[in-house]
Amino acid sequence: MTVDPKRVSFWYLFALFFTAAVSETLLSPLFPLIRHDINLRTADLALITGALTLMTGIGNLAGGVIGVKRSDRVAVRLAAFFIAGGSLLTSISGNLSILIVGQMLIGGGSGLFFAPGLSSVSRLYEKNRGRAIASYGLAYSLGLAVASFCANQIAPPWRINYLLISIVAVCLSIKVPNLKENVESVNIGLQKMAIQYSKNSSYRLALMCGVVAGTTHYLVIGLIPEAFVDRGETLALVTGLVGIGRLASILGKYAAGWAFDRWGGPRSAQAVMSLMLCFGFLVLALPPRLGLIPIIPFVCFTAMLFPISNAMVIDSLPAKSALGVGIYRASLMISSAVLSVFFSIALRHFGTLAVMLWAL
Repeated sequence: MTVDPKRVSFWYLFALFFTAAVSETLLSPLFPLIRHDINLRTADLALITGALTLMTGIGNLAGGVIGVKRSDRVAVRLAAFFIAGGSLLTSISGNLSILIVGQMLIGGGSGLFFAPGLSSVSRLYEKNRGRAIASYGLAYSLGLAVASFCANQIAPPWRINYLLISIVAVCLSIKVPNLKENVESVNIGLQKMAIQYSKNSSYRLALMCGVVAGTTHYLVIGLIPEAFVDRGETLALVTGLVGIGRLASILGKYAAGWAFDRWGGPRSAQAVMSLMLCFGFLVLALPPRLGLIPIIPFVCFTAMLFPISNAMVIDSLPAKSALGVGIYRASLMISSAVLSVFFSIALRHFGTLAVMLWAL
């Protein structure tokens, strides 16, 4: 039986995207356990998130540059190494400093992977790019769902989770399939390219949608377990609902890809963002028991914004190169990092719910 190289490449990228998603989001559902284990504060979660997203942004630029100067395959292999190292360091961390370094390595690896991974998928399936990117994005939804369920009572200790991720990432770094590389040359510098893209209205819109989705994902949804546990709900229940929302986003991302191919990015983004804000407000404004109900659609609609934003930025790039994707993703993640540090400071002076509502 002949194996289709295109499918091998797609499923390898899918697997590494899944691994990156679990590693970079596992901290949030496990934080109530980690916080008591190594004596952290709620505000430390936003600080760690800021460090992770900052390194993700730097990694996005580095991944784009490596994809252009060397190859997407080299960037992907480095990403797997970084995720493995960061997950291993996190698994043995005994204080805030070591935990931050471990999470920064994970963020750097996730950032390195994003641009070459997304641009490779877009080149593999150019005729149905919206649906291909949405299908590829399912790896992220599955990864987020798995991360959410890791806080369940039957799950292994939090350190074991990170150790398992490290082992998987090492395995993925050993054998990287050949990827469909970008054959178009990029002759302008990084700064000029960023200025050129900033003049593109589609690129700016994609970036704004990405910042909204990223901030909501990392900060608002990231604080949901801690906020509801502090209000008397069980960690397994809250993270279970977040996990169900991640699973629901699998169908949601297919719908997002279909909507993009049918109606285009701006109309799709407007509809999804409006629903996300409505359900997010209900999560934060309702009493704790009632606020649990809209968690699932809130998480789902937030996840749907990502493939729409990604598809919009791919369509706005003339060369479809990893470097262009890297600039976009770096801008998004660095913006989220700055906001994370800002809200970490706010959490030291205001209540968790008030800060979450402000972030939304």
